[in-house]
Amino acid sequence: MVQSRPVAASRGLRWIGEGFALFKKSAAMWLMITLGLFAAFKLILLIPFIGVVAMLGLPIILVGLMEGCRAVDLGQPLKPAYLLSGFVRNTAALALLGALYLLGNLLILLIIITLGGDSLMQVLKFTAERKVTPENMHLIREAVSQATMAVLAGWALSIPLTMACWFSPLLVYLHDMRPLPAMAISLKACLQNLMPFLIYGAAWFFALMIVTPIAMATRILDLGMWLLAPVVIPSLYASYRDIFVAVESPPSAGAATP
Repeated sequence: MVQSRPVAASRGLRWIGEGFALFKKSAAMWLMITLGLFAAFKLILLIPFIGVVAMLGLPIILVGLMEGCRAVDLGQPLKPAYLLSGFVRNTAALALLGALYLLGNLLILLIIITLGGDSLMQVLKFTAERKVTPENMHLIREAVSQATMAVLAGWALSIPLTMACWFSPLLVYLHDMRPLPAMAISLKACLQNLMPFLIYGAAWFFALMIVTPIAMATRILDLGMWLLAPVVIPSLYASYRDIFVAVESPPSAGAATP
């Protein structure tokens, strides 16, 4: 049975360092792959409803990127063909995992709307119509307070969902696990390592704040995340290798051959 292990808090920063080391080994190819994915996602989002359905394929693309990380880690060249790995091994289970992630996000969105949807719309209406006056200021404050509580509730619910999906694609792909057990083990692994993940998340948040002005200047709000992606992706692999090192399987025979 697949098991996780707790690691030292300092490993959170170490994962980023190891991710950067993997990035440096194939920097040009990492930049090319992430640029290609960025362009592909932007095109997909232009097609109505397809962007939502595309979330089903996120675990499939992710395990392909992880196969690329493993190849670089083993001294092999990084090639775009590794992105196809998820299409030749446990593809249905990975797609189901994507569906569960999509369902979880939709439920969280529904909760946010239920708790504060009317308040949020009221705030946006007052702001858009420039009807903020001393007379209605107390109404706006109440609406902002309720909308803020709804968003915070959604954020709190998104944390365990993210934890459950952090390692689960790799557990499904490498260890032939079913999606729900994989999500349970991923959640357990993250809870076992709260301190390193807090440090890891804080470091990436600080880095995101540094690149956010670039995103704002270009009016591409998610550009900051994409600029960090060439190191974030290998750092995810580094965290998996560290926490599941004792049970990691050898490179899959079913992986796409570059």
